[in-house]
Amino acid sequence: MIKNLQDFLAGLLFLAFGIGFGWAATRHPLGSTADMGPGYFPLLMGLLLGLLGVLILFKALTFEALGGGRVAHWGLGSMLRVLGGLLWLALCTGPSQWPWVGSALSGFPTFGLVIGVAGLLLAVAMGGGARAGWWSLLLAVLVSAIWVGLLGLNVPLWPGPAAG
Repeated sequence: MIKNLQDFLAGLLFLAFGIGFGWAATRHPLGSTADMGPGYFPLLMGLLLGLLGVLILFKALTFEALGGGRVAHWGLGSMLRVLGGLLWLALCTGPSQWPWVGSALSGFPTFGLVIGVAGLLLAVAMGGGARAGWWSLLLAVLVSAIWVGLLGLNVPLWPGPAAG
C-alpha cells in the first residue's frame, strides 16, 4: 500500500527518467572507463536516476507521511514552461543533432545554441520581470561558451543555414 503519494510519484518519475537515459545510452558506443564513449555518461546517469527512483519508491511504500503525502499542487504551468523551453532548445540546435528524426526536418533552420539556451531560460524565468531577458541572454552566452569552448562539442552557436 502507498503511504506517501508524493514520494511514490516522484520515485516513478525518477525511475522513468533513469530507464529513458539508460535506453538512450545504448544507442551510442560506451567505451571504457579510461576512454569514455558518448553513451557512457548517459548510462551512468540513467543508473543513478533509476537507483534514486527505487530508493524513493521504497521510502514511499514503507514510511508514512503526515497527511498521506497528498499532492497539493501539480504545478502544471511551470512544468509546461520547462518542457516547452527544452523543446525550443532541441529545435534550435537543429535536426542534425537528432539522429532518430531522420530527414523529416531536414529543411528546418538552425538557430544555434545561444538562442536555444536563451529561449529555455526565458521560458523558465517567465514572470521574473524585465531583467530576466537580459540575464537569460547573458547566461545563455556563458553556458554556450562553456559548452562549445571548454568541452569542444560540435554544436552550432549562432543561427546558420538550414541543415540538410
